[in-house]
Amino acid sequence: MNETNFSDESILKLIKLPDLLSVINALFGFTAILFVLRKVNASAIENALILILAAAVVDGLDGVVARNMGGSPIGKYLDSLADMLSFGVAPAIVTYVFLNDYLHVYAYAYITLALCGAYVISGMLRLARFDAKPSFQKDKVYFEGFPITWAAISLASFMLVFIEFPLFYPYFFLLIVLMGVSCGLMTSRIRYRNRRDKRIAIPIGIIFFTLFFFYAFSLPFVYPAAIIFVLTASYILSPFFRYDSLSPPVGTV
Repeated sequence: MNETNFSDESILKLIKLPDLLSVINALFGFTAILFVLRKVNASAIENALILILAAAVVDGLDGVVARNMGGSPIGKYLDSLADMLSFGVAPAIVTYVFLNDYLHVYAYAYITLALCGAYVISGMLRLARFDAKPSFQKDKVYFEGFPITWAAISLASFMLVFIEFPLFYPYFFLLIVLMGVSCGLMTSRIRYRNRRDKRIAIPIGIIFFTLFFFYAFSLPFVYPAAIIFVLTASYILSPFFRYDSLSPPVGTV
Protein backbone atom coordinates (compact mmCIF):
# COMPACT_ATOMS: atom_id res chain seq x y z
CA MET A 1 0.00 0.00 0.00
CA ASN A 2 1.58 3.29 -1.07
CA GLU A 3 1.42 6.54 0.91
CA THR A 4 -1.35 8.08 -1.24
CA ASN A 5 -3.65 5.09 -0.91
CA PHE A 6 -2.92 4.89 2.79
CA SER A 7 -4.07 8.48 3.34
CA ASP A 8 -7.27 7.88 1.34
CA GLU A 9 -8.26 4.69 3.17
CA SER A 10 -10.81 4.72 5.98
CA ILE A 11 -9.17 3.86 9.30
CA LEU A 12 -11.72 1.09 9.83
CA LYS A 13 -10.71 -0.57 6.54
CA LEU A 14 -7.09 -0.70 7.64
CA ILE A 15 -7.80 -2.61 10.86
CA LYS A 16 -7.04 -6.33 10.85
CA LEU A 17 -7.39 -9.06 13.47
CA PRO A 18 -4.02 -8.33 15.15
CA ASP A 19 -5.10 -4.69 15.47
CA LEU A 20 -8.31 -5.74 17.22
CA LEU A 21 -6.24 -7.72 19.68
CA SER A 22 -4.13 -4.62 20.33
CA VAL A 23 -7.33 -2.68 21.04
CA ILE A 24 -8.45 -5.38 23.49
CA ASN A 25 -5.01 -5.23 25.10
CA ALA A 26 -5.41 -1.46 25.60
CA LEU A 27 -8.94 -1.83 26.96
CA PHE A 28 -7.71 -4.34 29.55
CA GLY A 29 -5.05 -1.89 30.68
CA PHE A 30 -7.53 0.99 30.80
CA THR A 31 -10.02 -1.07 32.80
CA ALA A 32 -7.26 -2.09 35.23
CA ILE A 33 -6.67 1.59 35.96
CA LEU A 34 -10.39 2.21 36.48
CA PHE A 35 -10.60 -0.64 39.00
CA VAL A 36 -8.06 0.92 41.37
CA LEU A 37 -9.36 4.47 40.90
CA ARG A 38 -12.94 3.50 41.71
CA LYS A 39 -12.39 1.70 45.01
CA VAL A 40 -9.22 0.62 46.80
CA ASN A 41 -9.46 -2.83 48.37
CA ALA A 42 -7.92 -6.24 47.85
CA SER A 43 -10.57 -7.33 45.34
CA ALA A 44 -10.19 -4.21 43.17
CA ILE A 45 -6.40 -4.52 43.11
CA GLU A 46 -6.60 -8.23 42.30
CA ASN A 47 -9.01 -7.51 39.43
CA ALA A 48 -6.65 -4.86 38.08
CA LEU A 49 -3.63 -7.18 38.27
CA ILE A 50 -5.51 -10.04 36.59
CA LEU A 51 -6.44 -7.67 33.75
CA ILE A 52 -2.79 -6.67 33.30
CA LEU A 53 -1.84 -10.35 33.05
CA ALA A 54 -4.75 -10.95 30.64
CA ALA A 55 -3.46 -8.06 28.52
CA ALA A 56 -0.07 -9.81 28.41
CA VAL A 57 -1.72 -12.97 27.07
CA VAL A 58 -3.60 -10.96 24.42
CA ASP A 59 -0.35 -9.21 23.50
CA GLY A 60 1.28 -12.61 22.94
CA LEU A 61 -1.66 -13.74 20.77
CA ASP A 62 -1.41 -10.48 18.84
CA GLY A 63 2.16 -11.30 17.86
CA VAL A 64 1.31 -14.87 16.86
CA VAL A 65 -1.64 -13.77 14.70
CA ALA A 66 0.36 -10.98 13.07
CA ARG A 67 3.19 -13.34 12.12
CA ASN A 68 0.78 -15.87 10.61
CA MET A 69 -1.84 -13.61 9.00
CA GLY A 70 0.13 -10.44 8.37
CA GLY A 71 -0.42 -7.04 9.88
CA SER A 72 -1.71 -3.66 8.77
CA PRO A 73 0.25 -0.42 8.17
CA ILE A 74 -0.89 0.85 11.59
CA GLY A 75 -0.37 -2.43 13.45
CA LYS A 76 3.10 -1.65 14.84
CA TYR A 77 1.95 1.67 16.23
CA LEU A 78 -1.25 0.29 17.75
CA ASP A 79 0.72 -2.47 19.41
CA SER A 80 3.19 -0.04 20.99
CA LEU A 81 0.46 2.32 22.18
CA ALA A 82 -1.46 -0.58 23.73
CA ASP A 83 1.70 -1.89 25.40
CA MET A 84 2.46 1.56 26.81
CA LEU A 85 -0.99 1.74 28.39
CA SER A 86 -1.29 -1.85 29.66
CA PHE A 87 2.33 -2.54 30.65
CA GLY A 88 3.63 0.96 31.34
CA VAL A 89 0.93 3.25 32.73
CA ALA A 90 -1.41 0.65 34.27
CA PRO A 91 1.23 -1.21 36.36
CA ALA A 92 2.68 2.11 37.58
CA ILE A 93 -0.73 3.39 38.75
CA VAL A 94 -1.72 0.06 40.32
CA THR A 95 1.62 -0.17 42.14
CA TYR A 96 1.30 3.38 43.44
CA VAL A 97 -2.25 2.77 44.69
CA PHE A 98 -1.24 -0.59 46.16
CA LEU A 99 1.61 0.89 48.20
CA ASN A 100 0.05 4.18 49.24
CA ASP A 101 -3.71 3.62 49.45
CA TYR A 102 -3.87 -0.10 50.23
CA LEU A 103 -0.77 -0.73 52.36
CA HIS A 104 -0.49 2.89 53.58
CA VAL A 105 3.29 2.90 53.22
CA TYR A 106 3.47 6.66 53.56
CA ALA A 107 7.13 6.69 54.62
CA TYR A 108 8.10 5.75 51.07
CA ALA A 109 5.48 7.91 49.31
CA TYR A 110 7.97 10.14 47.47
CA ILE A 111 10.18 7.19 46.53
CA THR A 112 7.15 5.31 45.24
CA LEU A 113 5.98 8.30 43.21
CA ALA A 114 9.44 8.81 41.72
CA LEU A 115 9.85 5.13 40.84
CA CYS A 116 6.40 4.87 39.28
CA GLY A 117 7.20 7.89 37.13
CA ALA A 118 10.59 6.40 36.25
CA TYR A 119 8.88 3.12 35.33
CA VAL A 120 6.55 4.88 32.87
CA ILE A 121 9.47 6.78 31.31
CA SER A 122 11.66 3.66 31.12
CA GLY A 123 8.88 1.70 29.44
CA MET A 124 8.30 4.52 26.97
CA LEU A 125 12.00 4.67 26.12
CA ARG A 126 12.18 0.88 25.78
CA LEU A 127 9.28 0.82 23.30
CA ALA A 128 10.58 3.85 21.37
CA ARG A 129 14.03 2.30 20.98
CA PHE A 130 12.53 -0.94 19.72
CA ASP A 131 10.22 0.79 17.21
CA ALA A 132 12.88 3.23 15.98
CA LYS A 133 15.29 0.47 15.01
CA PRO A 134 14.86 -0.63 11.35
CA SER A 135 13.60 -4.17 10.83
CA PHE A 136 16.84 -5.34 9.21
CA GLN A 137 18.78 -4.32 12.34
CA LYS A 138 16.50 -6.12 14.78
CA ASP A 139 17.83 -9.33 16.27
CA LYS A 140 15.24 -12.11 15.99
CA VAL A 141 16.89 -14.12 18.76
CA TYR A 142 17.44 -11.43 21.40
CA PHE A 143 15.72 -8.30 22.69
CA GLU A 144 17.83 -5.32 23.69
CA GLY A 145 16.72 -4.41 27.20
CA PHE A 146 14.13 -6.12 29.40
CA PRO A 147 10.76 -6.29 27.54
CA ILE A 148 8.10 -4.03 29.05
CA THR A 149 5.52 -6.84 28.91
CA TRP A 150 7.67 -9.04 31.15
CA ALA A 151 8.30 -6.12 33.49
CA ALA A 152 4.55 -5.70 33.94
CA ILE A 153 4.08 -9.45 34.42
CA SER A 154 6.73 -9.51 37.14
CA LEU A 155 5.12 -6.64 39.05
CA ALA A 156 1.57 -7.96 38.67
CA SER A 157 2.40 -11.55 39.69
CA PHE A 158 4.49 -10.32 42.65
CA MET A 159 1.60 -8.23 44.00
CA LEU A 160 -0.89 -11.06 43.46
CA VAL A 161 1.26 -13.48 45.43
CA PHE A 162 1.74 -11.24 48.40
CA ILE A 163 -1.85 -10.02 48.56
CA GLU A 164 -2.91 -13.64 48.98
CA PHE A 165 0.07 -14.89 50.96
CA PRO A 166 2.08 -12.14 52.70
CA LEU A 167 4.84 -14.42 53.94
CA PHE A 168 7.50 -11.71 54.21
CA TYR A 169 6.37 -8.59 56.03
CA PRO A 170 8.66 -6.11 54.20
CA TYR A 171 7.37 -7.27 50.82
CA PHE A 172 6.40 -3.68 50.02
CA PHE A 173 10.11 -2.85 50.08
CA LEU A 174 10.84 -5.78 47.74
CA LEU A 175 8.18 -4.43 45.37
CA ILE A 176 9.90 -1.03 45.34
CA VAL A 177 13.22 -2.73 44.60
CA LEU A 178 11.63 -4.83 41.84
CA MET A 179 10.23 -1.72 40.17
CA GLY A 180 13.62 0.00 40.37
CA VAL A 181 15.37 -3.02 38.87
CA SER A 182 12.78 -3.15 36.07
CA CYS A 183 13.46 0.50 35.23
CA GLY A 184 17.18 -0.11 34.96
CA LEU A 185 16.85 -3.29 32.90
CA MET A 186 14.33 -1.87 30.42
CA THR A 187 16.69 0.97 29.49
CA SER A 188 19.80 -1.19 29.56
CA ARG A 189 21.51 -2.82 26.58
CA ILE A 190 21.43 -6.25 28.17
CA ARG A 191 20.11 -8.81 25.71
CA TYR A 192 17.16 -11.02 26.63
CA ARG A 193 16.30 -14.07 24.60
CA ASN A 194 13.11 -13.87 22.57
CA ARG A 195 10.64 -16.31 24.14
CA ARG A 196 8.75 -17.36 20.98
CA ASP A 197 9.73 -21.00 21.18
CA LYS A 198 6.57 -23.15 21.40
CA ARG A 199 8.28 -25.36 23.97
CA ILE A 200 8.37 -22.32 26.26
CA ALA A 201 5.26 -20.40 25.16
CA ILE A 202 2.80 -23.29 25.51
CA PRO A 203 3.64 -24.21 29.15
CA ILE A 204 3.61 -20.53 30.13
CA GLY A 205 0.22 -20.11 28.45
CA ILE A 206 -1.16 -23.08 30.37
CA ILE A 207 0.02 -21.56 33.66
CA PHE A 208 -1.61 -18.23 32.81
CA PHE A 209 -4.93 -19.84 31.93
CA THR A 210 -4.77 -21.92 35.11
CA LEU A 211 -4.42 -18.69 37.06
CA PHE A 212 -7.41 -17.14 35.28
CA PHE A 213 -9.49 -20.29 35.82
CA PHE A 214 -8.70 -20.41 39.54
CA TYR A 215 -9.45 -16.72 39.93
CA ALA A 216 -12.75 -16.92 38.01
CA PHE A 217 -14.00 -19.72 40.25
CA SER A 218 -12.66 -18.24 43.52
CA LEU A 219 -10.08 -20.99 43.95
CA PRO A 220 -6.68 -20.41 45.61
CA PHE A 221 -4.72 -18.80 42.78
CA VAL A 222 -1.62 -17.94 44.79
CA TYR A 223 0.28 -20.98 43.47
CA PRO A 224 -0.06 -20.30 39.72
CA ALA A 225 0.71 -16.62 40.46
CA ALA A 226 3.83 -17.68 42.35
CA ILE A 227 4.91 -19.90 39.44
CA ILE A 228 4.49 -16.97 37.04
CA PHE A 229 6.59 -14.76 39.27
CA VAL A 230 9.32 -17.39 39.58
CA LEU A 231 9.39 -17.69 35.77
CA THR A 232 9.69 -13.93 35.35
CA ALA A 233 12.39 -13.76 38.04
CA SER A 234 14.37 -16.46 36.23
CA TYR A 235 13.94 -14.52 32.98
CA ILE A 236 15.20 -11.33 34.66
CA LEU A 237 18.34 -13.17 35.80
CA SER A 238 18.85 -15.24 32.63
CA PRO A 239 21.27 -12.88 30.81
CA PHE A 240 23.65 -12.84 33.75
CA PHE A 241 24.34 -16.51 33.17
CA ARG A 242 25.31 -15.89 29.53
CA TYR A 243 28.35 -13.73 28.86
CA ASP A 244 27.29 -12.88 25.29
CA SER A 245 24.03 -11.35 26.50
CA LEU A 246 25.89 -8.77 28.57
CA SER A 247 27.78 -7.51 25.53
CA PRO A 248 26.30 -4.88 23.15
CA PRO A 249 24.56 -6.33 20.08
CA VAL A 250 26.68 -6.73 16.98
CA GLY A 251 26.88 -3.56 14.92
CA THR A 252 26.11 -1.20 17.81
CA VAL A 253 28.36 1.16 19.70
